[in-house]
Amino acid sequence: MSLVIDSEQIQAYKLRGSLPHAIESTWYITEAILNDVTNVPATTVSALALRSNYCTAFCRFVTGLLDSTQESYHKVSMYDKARVLQLPASFVELRHEAIHGELPSLVVLRQAIQKALDWLQTNYWTQVNDEDIWVDADQSCSVREYMSTRVDLRNIVQRYTNLHASVSPQREGDIDDESCLTVQAVLQLLEHPERGEQASADFVDVLLNHWLLYTSSDNNTAVMPDARCNGSENGQWTTAIYSCWDPILRLLAVKRPLLLRMLSAVMIKHLTTQYPLASSTESFQELMLAGLSRIYTAPDWRKLYRQSGLNGLEIVSRCLQSPNRWTVRLAALISDSPHHVRVKSMFAYRICQTMKSLDVGSATGKSADDELC
Repeated sequence: MSLVIDSEQIQAYKLRGSLPHAIESTWYITEAILNDVTNVPATTVSALALRSNYCTAFCRFVTGLLDSTQESYHKVSMYDKARVLQLPASFVELRHEAIHGELPSLVVLRQAIQKALDWLQTNYWTQVNDEDIWVDADQSCSVREYMSTRVDLRNIVQRYTNLHASVSPQREGDIDDESCLTVQAVLQLLEHPERGEQASADFVDVLLNHWLLYTSSDNNTAVMPDARCNGSENGQWTTAIYSCWDPILRLLAVKRPLLLRMLSAVMIKHLTTQYPLASSTESFQELMLAGLSRIYTAPDWRKLYRQSGLNGLEIVSRCLQSPNRWTVRLAALISDSPHHVRVKSMFAYRICQTMKSLDVGSATGKSADDELC
């Protein structure tokens, strides 16, 4: 089995919560190796920096692994814990040297890091089913095909984002030639005969991971020209992202109604999830709120969401089943829309009371009393 790590996907998962130590260690180790093998010419990254990268990845791997086995009140030596895990004693010795002595040489570290990767593959990755980790178990495609599709989709997403950042902002909702070409490229991947619905799920995951990493980055204002003009306030970069992606998503919704249903379901899931790193995901959840509000209330989306089988009553009901500052605001926005009169008649009072109990103002800045009650 070849070990394949999707660095961007792991970063997104890590922002949502903790990762198994073996997966996180594999990520750190492979990133250190890639920094080394792509160091051409060799002067790009100094030998000291490479040694530091290797030491950090190796020491985190060994320390985290051995600390996880410390269960008794009496401290057990690392050598004893390593013996239980069938971890070579040389790993413990090298960790001690790297932390308390001189940094080991590159030759020693390269050999050790490869042995660590081999240990992880033998003792972790071969014990799990690839499809159970990355794709649904009933999919017949291989992990390599799966990763290839995701890489292609991510390249399309990144290319379109970069292109949008390098040109003057177009009017919101405009559909230019590049948007059409991007949609064609995405549809070509989504129509893979062996991928089925999983290809649409992959695109939704890749796109939202891209937005999650963007909104959690300190450098996010370098991506979108609208956000670059006036700082990185939530409303500004939210407008920037949707002015970029709204034409693409509307075209895709026409061609693939299932895609819009999947996108809506995953965005709602992000709103209802309580993430451990709330400060890192708050901007992302604000983005999900703005996107869902657009899909369910904007006039140019009305026909599309109906054709896709989406239902305002169902979405508001789900929001109120998992009430928090995000879901109740979305419910209020949908209820206040002239396109959802039934929603307002059925849920207005309940939304009002929920907003009061959570002490949440609506997205429009009005109080619950002014807007719904």
